[in-house]
Amino acid sequence: MPPFSKRWSICGRRHVLLYLTGSLAALHHIAIVEANSNLGFESGFLRESDGAGVHALSFLASEQSLAPGRYPVTVLVNLQPAGRHELDFQADADNALQPCLPSTRLGEWGLRLDALAAAGDAKQACLDLASAIPGARVDFDSSRLRLSISIPQIAMRRDIAGGVDPSRWDSGINAAFLNYQASTLQGHSRYRGRYSNDDLYLNGGINLGDWRLRTTQSWRQDSNGTREWARAQTYAQRDLPGNRANLTLGETFTDSDIFNGVPITGVRVASDMSMLPDALQGYAPVIRGAAQTRAKLEVWQNGYPIYATYVSPGPYAIEDLSAVGNGELEVVLTEADGQVRRFIQPYSTLTNLLRQGTWRYTATVGQYNPASSVDKPLIWQATFSRGMEWDLTLFGGLMASQYYRATNLGVGKDLGSLGALSLDVTQASSQIDVAGSTDVQGHSYALKYGKAFNTGTNLRFAGYRYSTEGYRDFSEAVQQRSHAATFMGSRRSRVEASVHQRLGQRHSLSLTLSQQDYWRLDNTQRQYQLGFNTYHAGISYNLFASQSLTDTRGSDRQFGLSLSMPLDFGRSANATFDVQKQAHGYSQRAALSGSARDGQLSYNTSISQDERRQRTAALALGYRTDYASFGTGLSDSTDYRSLSLNASGALLLHADGLEFGTYLGDTAGLVEVPGIADVGVLNSAGARTNERGYAIVSHLQPYRNNTLTLQTERLGPDIEIENGSAQVVPRRGAIVKHHFNARHVSRWVLTLLHQNGAPVPFGSVVLDANAVQVGMVGQAGLALLSAVDGAQTLTLSWGNQDDQRCQVDVDPQSMQRTEGYYLQTLTCSQAGIKESS
Repeated sequence: MPPFSKRWSICGRRHVLLYLTGSLAALHHIAIVEANSNLGFESGFLRESDGAGVHALSFLASEQSLAPGRYPVTVLVNLQPAGRHELDFQADADNALQPCLPSTRLGEWGLRLDALAAAGDAKQACLDLASAIPGARVDFDSSRLRLSISIPQIAMRRDIAGGVDPSRWDSGINAAFLNYQASTLQGHSRYRGRYSNDDLYLNGGINLGDWRLRTTQSWRQDSNGTREWARAQTYAQRDLPGNRANLTLGETFTDSDIFNGVPITGVRVASDMSMLPDALQGYAPVIRGAAQTRAKLEVWQNGYPIYATYVSPGPYAIEDLSAVGNGELEVVLTEADGQVRRFIQPYSTLTNLLRQGTWRYTATVGQYNPASSVDKPLIWQATFSRGMEWDLTLFGGLMASQYYRATNLGVGKDLGSLGALSLDVTQASSQIDVAGSTDVQGHSYALKYGKAFNTGTNLRFAGYRYSTEGYRDFSEAVQQRSHAATFMGSRRSRVEASVHQRLGQRHSLSLTLSQQDYWRLDNTQRQYQLGFNTYHAGISYNLFASQSLTDTRGSDRQFGLSLSMPLDFGRSANATFDVQKQAHGYSQRAALSGSARDGQLSYNTSISQDERRQRTAALALGYRTDYASFGTGLSDSTDYRSLSLNASGALLLHADGLEFGTYLGDTAGLVEVPGIADVGVLNSAGARTNERGYAIVSHLQPYRNNTLTLQTERLGPDIEIENGSAQVVPRRGAIVKHHFNARHVSRWVLTLLHQNGAPVPFGSVVLDANAVQVGMVGQAGLALLSAVDGAQTLTLSWGNQDDQRCQVDVDPQSMQRTEGYYLQTLTCSQAGIKESS
């Protein structure tokens, strides 16, 4: 056995590799510092013989940098990617390359041209940035072709922050995808007998060039065998980059910033604020509540189901909702025993406030497309908003059909420390064509207010709308004209608010409230969600109260207290205890939840007793793979027993095959590492490449830089990836593909000795058969090389004399392989090759 293999323990192996690579890295760093200068290197600091150190340093110092010319470089501005550009480089007085930076190009990258020191600098073809902007700096890394520009923030345009030049927006590849959510519930009740329901939610699309075709559909089957297909949306969409807008053809929704949004089938052109820098962005609401059992939660909008999931008993928060359109959201909670609760989630904010010079518009024409059987007239709608001086925003709109006319005009104002305020008035006339009344008209006045107070209070939205008796919005006019049973009369007033209050570092109070009443009706609809959260001694406390609508449109009130504490076993485990007060008494619940297998497996088990003293035991399991997510739940009570199963995932079809993954979201990516399996993606939990090297990355941000970073910790040393990080900028709805270059290599760890047993000198250059340098010898004669498979003859050189070189024959077939490395000890000679092991 060779001496080296005897010493090759795990600890020793790592020590030797670190020792070797550290030494070589030090030499390589010396070369980069001033490789093109006439500086000399002092070899006296190196412990070497035969002049090998002098030869190695001379060889490294002789490497030449790039010559002046035009090169494609990656540009970073204040550490933010600015794309890849071709720039001219010239040598300065110190013979270092400096880029030619046109003022106009710097303006595109965010520089305020009015911040330049001299007026003529704004038109310079090659601007000396460091002289024009005090504190600015330009660094060029020729080895990586990377240009780093640092500009003081005071000289940068604020409206460029977070934005990406439209020339970098990527339409992605041609592909087809399908997101699915499937569930089934089977149960038996003492009073209802056997019951069941099955649900399937499908969201799919096809991308062809700049066009995106999308459809959202659902299938439902109840215990009676009644089956129903419902289609919420089917449309084709594309960007209009020059207008910062999207064109949509098909089933879509009208704008709801000014008028109530309604579903239509037609054509819509609307501004996409995501195309702008991070100035005006909307939000999707967080839906909060409390469930008594493992319950099914559905979110409906405009009569269509858009979201479904199962929640465990106790408080819940839905934070991953991506609403289909705008307007109110109806939340339906179906308990395991069949009890149904409903509440309305207000979905409107002060989004009508815009910065000065920013505008937003929509233009829509199409046929009304309601879920119910009512009249379906043709609709025209146009809205426009513009940010003005003095922090004002003016907005307005027109809406019309065969028997409906409405005009809106409003103004919003940023009041500084007093918050933000919006006022508007809408005038509407309707031909309702019912007995005793043909034409009605009226006005509706709205006040909205929002502010974040220094006391920690965040008034996210507060609004009040009052309408005269003759006022109808479009949906009310259609319902009354169609004699729909859902028409409750014209709305008189509506109040809604969302408040969040921080109380110290560990406490918070939140309230969501909505209340509305109608003309000629005494019924007032009031809904609220109130919660108080605190943390003490490792225990989280949640005190909550709510009032929501039941399936009979009555009210249902709940009060409760929930305690949650972490446990010291498993990867993540929590114990929770709940008590709730309802109309008929108290209910209690104790639960244990957690996860295992790096979060792939989740569980929740509970026992409870409701207000009727009915005891229930429940168990829920969830399992997430790279290709889909699965779940099951079992509830056993004195009066009923139920079993639920659910699965969700996505399929992506592209030119190179079919991939499976988790829910794609609106915008997604496809990573390709050819032939390399089990490579993770840092910013996409659970995404790993399959055996062909593909992985789906979901939920990318449109019109923004998205970093794709590979996780290679599971890969062996025989796999080499050139660059494990990349930037992509997808358009909305695009599926962008990025190819990472990877290859299989052989890692050789050679111990190179002279015939007398002494190691080959430190710093000796290792050359292949074509005289190309493939490595250097480190201390103790160790050399770490990357090479392709196959026998090779290597030349070792530590000087210019004939007696300062030798050769060895390397054959991977005869090497010992340990943890991906090929190990061998070789003796080299000028007269021939002698292998010692």
